[in-house]
Amino acid sequence: MTTNTPDSEKPAGSAETAVTAILADWSSPASGTPPVAPAPPAPPASPASVDTSVASAAARPTVRWGAIVWALLYGSAAATTLWILIDPSRRDSVGGWLTTLSPLTATLYAVVALGVIVALFGIVGLIRRGERARR
Repeated sequence: MTTNTPDSEKPAGSAETAVTAILADWSSPASGTPPVAPAPPAPPASPASVDTSVASAAARPTVRWGAIVWALLYGSAAATTLWILIDPSRRDSVGGWLTTLSPLTATLYAVVALGVIVALFGIVGLIRRGERARR
């Protein structure tokens, strides 16, 4: 919020005046008030005073299995893509294979890929249902 003006000591506009005033107040301590020290941390509780029934009743953290399944899917797709792209001979052979696919074969591969995705949705749904049943 600075501008190149001949008089660089003064702000050019009202917005810069407000910013300058805020920054001046922020960087300098308030006059007449001593700095406040932070409160000391509370001492740790002794083992005898901890209620074991509360600790055992505490819920465990939820594992997001759907996120794990999808991360594995995308991770394996990324690893396969990198494995293909790193070697020029593999890249050329995959390119040649893709150009020789017939439309029927490409459509069938797309249907199979869509089926895998639908199956993953089903697996994740079953995992979710099992997790809810355990709670």
